[in-house]
Amino acid sequence: MTAVMHSPFAPADPFTTADAAGLASALRVVADPTRLRILALLHRHGPLLVTELVPDLNLSQATVSHHVKALTAAGLIREEPVSGAREIVVDAVRALVQLIDPARDGHR
Repeated sequence: MTAVMHSPFAPADPFTTADAAGLASALRVVADPTRLRILALLHRHGPLLVTELVPDLNLSQATVSHHVKALTAAGLIREEPVSGAREIVVDAVRALVQLIDPARDGHR
């Protein structure tokens, strides 16, 4: 989510092949039910350790770690350096939402 992309739904912006590839990649990351639940838990509770996510997800720690790594690689969550807890990168999630629904930012 670090590259600037345009929304396919904002008629004033060009929607390039690179934009389409970037958005598709980001959407593949969040198109997993477990990853959506992780984002929801972090949004609701704030920064959490992987071990704190495991009970709510009812999955093994290795499986949760796999999903956390995918979300981290996509720039949607980050690890706090001191505690190791994960937290949502609010700006990255907001940018993804605005690509999907540019009207949220007043575009149209």
